[in-house]
Amino acid sequence: MLNDMNAVSAQLEAWLMAQGDQGVQVKNLQSASGGYSNITLLGELHRPDQPQAQGIVVRIQPKGAAVFPDCDVQAQYRTMQLLKGSGLPVPPLLGLEMDADVLGAPFFIMGRLPGRVPNENPLYHLEGWLHDLPPDQLRQHWFAGVDGMAALARLDWRALGFSFLMPSSGESALARQLGDYRDMLHWSEGLSGRQYPLLWRCLQWLEAHAPRNEAVSLSWGDAKLGNCVFKDGQLSGMLDWERPALANPVDDLSWWLMLDESLCTGYGVPRLAGLPSREETVAHWERASGFSAQDLPYYDVFSAWRFAIVMTRIGHIFTQRGWVPPEAEMDLRNGGSRLVELLAERHHF
Repeated sequence: MLNDMNAVSAQLEAWLMAQGDQGVQVKNLQSASGGYSNITLLGELHRPDQPQAQGIVVRIQPKGAAVFPDCDVQAQYRTMQLLKGSGLPVPPLLGLEMDADVLGAPFFIMGRLPGRVPNENPLYHLEGWLHDLPPDQLRQHWFAGVDGMAALARLDWRALGFSFLMPSSGESALARQLGDYRDMLHWSEGLSGRQYPLLWRCLQWLEAHAPRNEAVSLSWGDAKLGNCVFKDGQLSGMLDWERPALANPVDDLSWWLMLDESLCTGYGVPRLAGLPSREETVAHWERASGFSAQDLPYYDVFSAWRFAIVMTRIGHIFTQRGWVPPEAEMDLRNGGSRLVELLAERHHF
């Protein structure tokens, strides 16, 4: 069905009307570029009593092997539901359907937020609207995203209802994450038929140097410029809540810094001039969040390791689909794996 957008639109219209949205029409539905862990469609809702169309995003749970072994649209939807009213700019939600009979898989619909998202392909370090901003506006956008992360870290996750993310076995939040990604690395090797010894050595280092008695806050799970929507220099949206977790507050900061570095150092291109430095970013985050970044050196390694594992899957998927040639070895040679190699030299693993 997903190859026929007219059929998908008709199914969504019927489903929305069954939810009480009478007379609605779904138009201009198309597949979104970017994002590989869910199937994402973009379109418009037209209602007879509203002069302007509402932009929508449809997230559909993939069938079979995707980027992650445990993609769950219900958990994503629940996370955004719980964050509603928190002050964070999350998308408005229009409905969740777990019955696969409608579109062939569970899905949810959310509204599109106003603004622009920094591009990662092509790299914002080299071109695009963010690249072309004057230095003062570039800094404003960067720190607006950092402020969003800091606000998330300050939330009372227990009061909001996020206790369901707590490990049930009594293990620490970090131990649970290490275990989840260790399992994902095994899973990825099984699918690709390739071994990743550097990533196993990195895991040994992470297990041996894990911080103790960590503070715990709600983690975005994919904090990066490419998941921020900006309007008039302000943060108007925080997107992609696919991997929420309870973690050390510095976890999101390390991911933010690592993703930015992976898109320049990881690919051998210069960092966009005018972006705030690592030191400025860390100091700003500490002031805004109220937390210490003392564990950041450990989480630099942890974030690069996780990203390299994700890239083993993305690289394999790209190769299977013919988007990159096999000789590119994208699962081995990418921005994430390059950072792990550099960190291995520094930490001797």
